[in-house]
Amino acid sequence: MDYRINHSFHYVSGFSVNAENVINAVIGANATLLRNPVNLYRTVDLKTSSAILGAIFCDCLAQTIEGAIVNPIEKGHPDIVPVSALKASEEELRNFPFGLEIKTTVGNVKTGAALKAGENRLDVLTGITWQAHHREVRELMGIIWDFNSSNNDFIFPMVTGVFFSSDLTLEDWGTISGTTGRNTKVCGMTATGRTKMKNGWIVIHEKYATKYNQLL
Repeated sequence: MDYRINHSFHYVSGFSVNAENVINAVIGANATLLRNPVNLYRTVDLKTSSAILGAIFCDCLAQTIEGAIVNPIEKGHPDIVPVSALKASEEELRNFPFGLEIKTTVGNVKTGAALKAGENRLDVLTGITWQAHHREVRELMGIIWDFNSSNNDFIFPMVTGVFFSSDLTLEDWGTISGTTGRNTKVCGMTATGRTKMKNGWIVIHEKYATKYNQLL
């Protein structure tokens, strides 16, 4: 195993999830990402790759948790909900009171790095943050990923870190941008939020442990 695992992680919100669930989801997601065609990653942008990885991880994690499913509606919150949510209305699934929200990031890199799909980002990472559409996110499982999984002549995406906090506050999220025009409303996690996420680490790839500790 190339991952450090915090075996003390345990969270309950309509279902129970632990470190074993998470590492099994990481392994499953990485395997699935390797099976996708190279052209997929070469032709989509990082935001789309991040969304693909997040969706795959959610599905893999839900499969490892007894009594959990992926939120059945596209705009549902949180991303993984208890099976009892199948009885909920679409409106209720948009803000269900139990479950697990998951967000992904590939991190920020040095200006002018101009990295392409398939190029490792570790040496040029300058920051790590997760974004949300509002500042009310209280519980979050944050995924970090990078191009770091070899298969033939292309480097595929893989999960390099999983972090969690159940006590985020409004102050852990920055000012909401994109409030005018057609831009999507987003706010980035602040330094206080990143510290909480770092302290709640679950899984970290050995190669990335030092860098993530510095940036978070």
